[in-house]
Amino acid sequence: MSGFGVPGASCPGLSAADPLSLEYSANAQANAKIKTFVKASRDLMDASVRLEALTADACSAIARDLGAPPAEIAPRDDEPGSRAKAACGAASARIDAILRMGVSFRIQVQPPQCQADFQAKARCDASCDVSIDPGQIVAQCEPAKLSGFCQGRCEGRCDGRCQGQCQGQCSAVDANGQCNGTCSGSCSGGCDATCHARCEGQWQAPQCEGMVRPPSADAECNASCNASANLRAECTPAVVTVQTNANHEAAMRLVASLQAHLPWLLKAELGLGRRILQDAKVVVDVGAQLPKIVGNAGLTGLACVAASASASVKASARINVSVQASASVSAKASG
Repeated sequence: MSGFGVPGASCPGLSAADPLSLEYSANAQANAKIKTFVKASRDLMDASVRLEALTADACSAIARDLGAPPAEIAPRDDEPGSRAKAACGAASARIDAILRMGVSFRIQVQPPQCQADFQAKARCDASCDVSIDPGQIVAQCEPAKLSGFCQGRCEGRCDGRCQGQCQGQCSAVDANGQCNGTCSGSCSGGCDATCHARCEGQWQAPQCEGMVRPPSADAECNASCNASANLRAECTPAVVTVQTNANHEAAMRLVASLQAHLPWLLKAELGLGRRILQDAKVVVDVGAQLPKIVGNAGLTGLACVAASASASVKASARINVSVQASASVSAKASG
């Protein structure tokens, strides 16, 4: 991807067709946060490249129409947004020269219309809704607060039939004097319903009173998914009408060029640029916070967080430079 080196070198998800389909960590919660962040970073990278390309193409066309040579339009370096900056700088200078002739314009604009990708958001949101590993619940919960079905020997209260010793009153006993019914106290043996406190065997569907809830309302996941939906939005070009008070050749060339290319420049600036500035900031902020939140993600997951965070910073810079470049032309044209 242009300007990002080889995005998949340290994180395959950044160059994968579907970053959400990959696994980044054995920890379910960390995996959900990372995969949605990688997805948002990838969408931000794509949006920044589209924005710069559309901005540079529109400005280059205007500059060429007004007589700028290729050397004047060419980028000066390979920094993010440099192609848009150079092309729009050339177009802006050529427009300035015509405006100094006393030419004025009247431009009517219908802004671009954008629709977020809600289908992509729904799929991304589903990736945030993960189930906690039963082993994690058992490991993190205080033993006295654990409950669930015990595949083995229950040591504690049994909500169903206790088959073993009952420290309390038992509703039925077998020929050996063992409890084989409801125990009003603590059961030590089999339990055919929910067992509370301790299981000597394997917990099935364990629950923990007051803690360890599935992260279905995960803040980082939701932030990444909301940003992705906006970054993947489809936008129409602006509708532009240009009128001028002059009829000499330079003014006519400028009017024709703005009529043809300003709709696409405004689509870039307003639809792909200013509209997503806050979303770009959200993705960059998530990337800055995530290493502290998913420290248990493992080397692969942390490498993807680092690569995606770096790519997001570059993409955000590309967006900011491209928006400023397009504004330098659209402001002069509308002014």
